[in-house]
Amino acid sequence: MGFGFTQQSGIGKQVRAIAGEQISKALAECWALDSDFDKTVHGLRRRCKKLRGLVRLIEPQFKTFAAENRAFRDAADGLAVARDATVMLETFGALVEFDAGRGQKARLDRALAGQIHQVLRDRIDGGLEERNRKQLLAAFAGTMLAAEQRAHDWVIAGRGFARIGDGLEATYRRMRAGMRTAAADLTAETLHDWRKDTKYHWHHLGLFEFCAPDLLSGRKALLDDLGELLGDHHNLAVLDETLAAAPGLARSAVLATQAVIVDRQADLAGQAFALGGQLTVEKPGMLRRRFEQYWSLLPVET
Repeated sequence: MGFGFTQQSGIGKQVRAIAGEQISKALAECWALDSDFDKTVHGLRRRCKKLRGLVRLIEPQFKTFAAENRAFRDAADGLAVARDATVMLETFGALVEFDAGRGQKARLDRALAGQIHQVLRDRIDGGLEERNRKQLLAAFAGTMLAAEQRAHDWVIAGRGFARIGDGLEATYRRMRAGMRTAAADLTAETLHDWRKDTKYHWHHLGLFEFCAPDLLSGRKALLDDLGELLGDHHNLAVLDETLAAAPGLARSAVLATQAVIVDRQADLAGQAFALGGQLTVEKPGMLRRRFEQYWSLLPVET
């Protein structure tokens, strides 16, 4: 059925079907032969994020939310070590491009960039052995198989649109509050927290998109842009920590890179707040009522 509601009736049945489909696809990707390990891990982690977005939508009406959310979070975290080294290399590459495109003398010159690139490359080459990769995927599959069985019996309380409207409103409310906190503190941690609820709201847009695709597709695309800006900001914070702890890397190299990171994070934060202000201008209650009207555009049943 895809990642989205297609009718007004049978909300619980649709939620279980959406979850079941995401879990089934995750298992198929996990067991695929001759697949690219890094791409597989990236895809599996995205499946977990979709599932966490789904349970976040029904959280106020879903008694076992905490346990299910924790299961999907832990499953994704179990694969994080297999993905982080590649993300750091990609993040540094984008940072070098940013530095070179400023119209000034590059602070990350060819020699320095090459040195840091090799340090990050070595983290990938010295990564997981084939046996450990198989163990990670087997553990992930075990978690998903158990979740698949539980998802058949998920119970969502409440009646009508409130079964999903409460979670929609609560997540959007947290997103707005997260932006205010991030604007006041301007730390990597507060911007990362803001990103989490932004991504949940983005997933919720995906679940509602069939209601009014011409209207919601644009907002969804902008939320995706916002999530990318905040995600890049977070990856730079992790890169900063990674290089600071890297053995054998000269202090001067770390300081030069940190200076570029600070400038790039400021640039990303400025773009994020400008876009976030537009995406959160509507009050939570108003957004909920608007989405309830969109919901009424779906057929009662198909």
